[in-house]
Amino acid sequence: MLVNRARQATSAGQFQIAIQTWQAILNLLPSDAPERQGVQREIDRLTARLNPKPGFDWRKRLGPFGVVLAFLAKFKTVALVLLTKGKFLISVLAFIGFYWLMFGWWFAVGFFASIFIHELGHYLVVRAYGLKAELPMFIPGFGAYVRWSGSTAIDPQVRANISLAGPLFGFLSGLLAFGLYLATGQRVCLAVAQIAGWLNLLNLIPIGMFDGGKAMDAISAGQRAAILALSVAMVFVAGEGNLLPWIGIAAATGYRLYKRDVVAPREMVGYYFIALAVANGFLSWYCINIAHIHTGGV
Repeated sequence: MLVNRARQATSAGQFQIAIQTWQAILNLLPSDAPERQGVQREIDRLTARLNPKPGFDWRKRLGPFGVVLAFLAKFKTVALVLLTKGKFLISVLAFIGFYWLMFGWWFAVGFFASIFIHELGHYLVVRAYGLKAELPMFIPGFGAYVRWSGSTAIDPQVRANISLAGPLFGFLSGLLAFGLYLATGQRVCLAVAQIAGWLNLLNLIPIGMFDGGKAMDAISAGQRAAILALSVAMVFVAGEGNLLPWIGIAAATGYRLYKRDVVAPREMVGYYFIALAVANGFLSWYCINIAHIHTGGV
């Protein structure tokens, strides 16, 4: 009778009544009765459920780190963003901070925007071809890169288009900065436009680490000779500001022409390369000349 009442109370969640009933049963049993152990276990189990021991509060034990972990556990979307995009965001902040300390806030932001647009060109063209691409990673003092992957048997035209998309978008970023200079008169915008043209021209040097390297694989020997002639001529007429990029393009193109390492010539790639070199070179040269006017030719 009492046993049934104790079990019914447990089923109903009335743990205190169940404990009292089991205690009454325990008092009725002889001290040497073997059933006492089973009744005592029921009492202990119900007491533990009625008065649970405090658990391990890892948020308090870990201090600030526990609070952060609790926040990330609660807001899983935020945690996912930090885990998947964290490297990109950190590289952006480090890149801007580096140039902010050297040249000031406005140049740092403008320069970052120009490099980002350059890398965005690579990213968008990679994705347009249905290949996988990661967000750009920025390296203070060096630049940025987009890591991408796809079929190993990529057509040289496709690879060249991906490589040259950076200098194309970079040229557009320079035009945007120059337009802001015309609209606002802020010389920092002129500086960003000039460095955009200069860097994208430098990136066309046809060696492995630059965008021009893979593009040159799809340029025929005849067009390489034309690029060599153009770059040699620009060494003498482009002025000191663009001397280094044109010398680099001339020297590397001459080497690639001598090496005869054409993978698969595509006629349009050569024209594309020449157009980008001239456009970026002219942008840099023009901005330098306007800057000389502002400084009285100094």
